[in-house]
Amino acid sequence: LDVPIGADFRAAASAARTYNSTLVLGDRPIEITLERCWRALSLDEKAKLVRTAFSALLTPGQARSANASAAPRASEVVDAALDDDDVLQQYESLLAAEYPSLVEPLIRERDIFLSLTMKNSMAVSGTRRVLGIVGRGHQKGVMEALRRQHEPGRFKALTWTPSRAAAKQKVLGVPRPLF
Repeated sequence: LDVPIGADFRAAASAARTYNSTLVLGDRPIEITLERCWRALSLDEKAKLVRTAFSALLTPGQARSANASAAPRASEVVDAALDDDDVLQQYESLLAAEYPSLVEPLIRERDIFLSLTMKNSMAVSGTRRVLGIVGRGHQKGVMEALRRQHEPGRFKALTWTPSRAAAKQKVLGVPRPLF
């Protein structure tokens, strides 16, 4: 995509200034999402993902021909596609078909996490409204998650990983349960 790095954060900061709001970066940390994704994958899915990644790395890019300059650029096609709900649904369906275990941690959990971050921001600031800026692919799921009541402890559960629990035990000396 031809979007400068950090453009989304600059747009969020600008919107916060426009609406005289506090900017809260509310996405789940990437290392948590990646660990939860990896742990969700079956052994077969992990092998398939590693094969796909190596194949993509080892396959040389194809050079554009001189006549290809009139064709639409890939970024323009992707930008147009991301404005289409049907195309977004097709991408999610493709992900579900290839790696069904990734849909929950990569999409559903993040939708809920983003919605809970917004709800927490409202509670902390004491306001009835917050401005949430989310990626197009998460917009529908976040809106649905905002309308639902989530069980207590859900936010904490969405950030739990075995490595974070082990680090907490090591740093804080929190004992492990005996069983």
